[in-house]
Amino acid sequence: MWKNYLKIAFRNLKRNKFFSIINVMGLAVGMGVCLLILQYIQFELSYDEFHPKSGQIYRVIQTVEKRGEIISHSPLTTYGVAANAKTNLPEIEEIVRTNLLDISLVVLNPEKQISHQEDKLLFVDAAFLDLFHFALKYGNKASVFQENHGMVITEQIASKYFGDANPIGRTLETKGGVLGGSFVVTGVLETLPENTHLQFDFLLPVDFLINNYGKYKSGEGWDWDDFATYVLLPENVILSETAQKIENLIIQHKGDVLETNQEKWKIGLQALEDIHLNSNYTRSFESNNGNLKHLGFFSIVGIFILLMAWVNYVNLSTSQAMLRSKEVGIRKSIGAAKNQLISQFMLESVLVNFIAAAFALALSSALLPFLQELVGKNIQFIIVNDWYFWIGFSLAVIIGTIISGLYPAFVLSSFRPVNLIKTGVFNPTGNWSLRKSLIVFQFFVSVLLIAGTYLVYQQVSYMKNQDLGMDADEILVINGPRAIIETVIRNGTTLAEHYDGFKNLATSQHTVSTVTGSSSVPGKGYSFESMVRKTVNPDENVALGNIVMMDRDFIHSYGLELIAQSEIPENIPDWSYVLINETALEKLGFESADEALGQELEFFSYKVKILGIVRNFHWDSLKDSQSPTFYVLDNAYGVYFSVKLSKTDIQETIVHLQESFQKVFPEDPFDYFFLDEQFNRQYQADLQFGKLFSTFSLLAIFMACLGLFALVSFSASMRTKEIGIRKVLGATSGNLIGLLTKEYLYLLALAVSMTIPVIYYWGNSWLENYAYRIDIGVEFFVLPGLIMLLIAMATVLGRIYNTATDTPSKALKTE
Repeated sequence: MWKNYLKIAFRNLKRNKFFSIINVMGLAVGMGVCLLILQYIQFELSYDEFHPKSGQIYRVIQTVEKRGEIISHSPLTTYGVAANAKTNLPEIEEIVRTNLLDISLVVLNPEKQISHQEDKLLFVDAAFLDLFHFALKYGNKASVFQENHGMVITEQIASKYFGDANPIGRTLETKGGVLGGSFVVTGVLETLPENTHLQFDFLLPVDFLINNYGKYKSGEGWDWDDFATYVLLPENVILSETAQKIENLIIQHKGDVLETNQEKWKIGLQALEDIHLNSNYTRSFESNNGNLKHLGFFSIVGIFILLMAWVNYVNLSTSQAMLRSKEVGIRKSIGAAKNQLISQFMLESVLVNFIAAAFALALSSALLPFLQELVGKNIQFIIVNDWYFWIGFSLAVIIGTIISGLYPAFVLSSFRPVNLIKTGVFNPTGNWSLRKSLIVFQFFVSVLLIAGTYLVYQQVSYMKNQDLGMDADEILVINGPRAIIETVIRNGTTLAEHYDGFKNLATSQHTVSTVTGSSSVPGKGYSFESMVRKTVNPDENVALGNIVMMDRDFIHSYGLELIAQSEIPENIPDWSYVLINETALEKLGFESADEALGQELEFFSYKVKILGIVRNFHWDSLKDSQSPTFYVLDNAYGVYFSVKLSKTDIQETIVHLQESFQKVFPEDPFDYFFLDEQFNRQYQADLQFGKLFSTFSLLAIFMACLGLFALVSFSASMRTKEIGIRKVLGATSGNLIGLLTKEYLYLLALAVSMTIPVIYYWGNSWLENYAYRIDIGVEFFVLPGLIMLLIAMATVLGRIYNTATDTPSKALKTE
């Protein structure tokens, strides 16, 4: 009979084209979107798994406690940790230090005179390419770092500086003071995989950095914690024991200092494969980490979408039961057993689900470029290459087929032939109640997703539009010069002279009001982090502070508010005076701003006097809370120039600034960005999450509407005669439309009421990630319901209107 069952199944699909297309398309979209979400989740979970020994590689995490309070939790350690651990801990098979330079350098090809300012320079130990598997296009892995002046570049950088030629043995120069030098290209890496937390353009020897950057030599390598340290450990190692041994090394070398400062440095080991999704640290050099909680939300959305696809199938299959009642009655009357009917209807379910599965694979592949554009990453549809996927996908389709097909099969096979042949109509008990429950589920999921989309949009808008406490508009930021540092050393001049020269030239244009130099700008992070203490009672009220250097014009250019200040001297020595924010004032234990003025602070072995207290403003995104910040006055630390300009003649102003810059700094390239655009890039991950969430939500709502439209169409067609009789008895079209829509309104109202606690709990859970956040008000419960009401009514009213306005004779002509 199986051949006969299959033939009947195809005939039924062909006869009911509308509902067959709805079923197949609904299931295909649901499965296809689920596959896309699965591929995205798999990509996010796959970070750094491509390294051959990724399961044995760990990053050293350092937690600093002071008097029992955690003041720092960071993946950065001193370079002394690696140097000593390699020698003293036999279980460590390999150890590698990396340092992503916190300032950019000018990189020059002296042959072609091509120069650019680059900021992805990673200094690494010689074993870096042994520990991490980044494929070389040119060069020998064993010899790329034999000399301190060997350099490995990516193939994109090779093309940028050398074109299509093989650059092995060619020279690139770096310019930037003590880190200036001439390097021989010893290797070219193939394009780095997207799924690695280590993103760089240049690899340079860490020994060059240590030998040339004087600060790293202090304290025999134990004073500056700027290095990410990775260790390769045996598979059976006990991580806590290794971490304790590293702690013991720290105590051995810094125990006296830590005891004096009442500090503890605790060590943990973070698995390499966990870094991308679990790196919420106070200091870190990864700029585009993932979010494990977001993946959880996407997983739930994917499951909801697939369930909605199966719900549509169950709803439509049971709704069509009445159309097939005569068929079932005749089959039973000529001897068909119940299990045979179940087998027939289950085969139809199998057929629909597997056709949909084939379309889903094609659909997910076709939509992949759209997903790539949304997330900004080159995600490949590689899950199909894994045989585990095919096992899982087949099981999901089979289980879905059984779940979605079993109930309709039992409903259809349970019809009593006597009733069916006599009337041709049968409505099984509880069938409509089940369909109502499934419609409520679809409304519930749709309203929930609309609320989630609205919540993400409102939070991101709130952060982008909130008053920052500074004037970020009309500020153009120029990357400060690097090559000039070597000129200053050569000629015996000072940086301040050159900076003043550029400022004078720049402000000669009427559209430029001020130019100020600083070591960083809002949205770009801080320059340093240090323990800051008073020189009086230094062991009390110590603050772990962020430090930025700026000149005297910075406060005015950014429109910052000083709540207390002393007069700033006209000529001030560098690193002699500091301004602090309100959080630092509180952390250091000052009772008032006036008390703090003139007080002396100590950090980095410098002693600086407080000249003013700056009202808190948002240097970082609003995801972060305010932290103690210290603005050190320095006239010669122009890593960035912030130019306050008018909105008129912007292009003319930029040309003027470029000419002024190149006149004073002829060896430096002119690069700039607008501060407000740069600051808002901090919300890129949140915007990306919002785009993905809203896209998947729209697809889920589309599926809900698809099923609702098909169900309403079927329901309306089954009530044609009832409507005809009502119209004969005097019912108006408005009465009939109200009659046909009110049941769906009741179901929607029930779904909306069910979403209220879920929205409140889920929304507050997500908002916990933000220091500055919106409140979940009544609109988050009302607005999604109203939007869903409009969508649902737009979906059903057209079909209901046609049915309600048909002439009674048309409805009753077959009676």
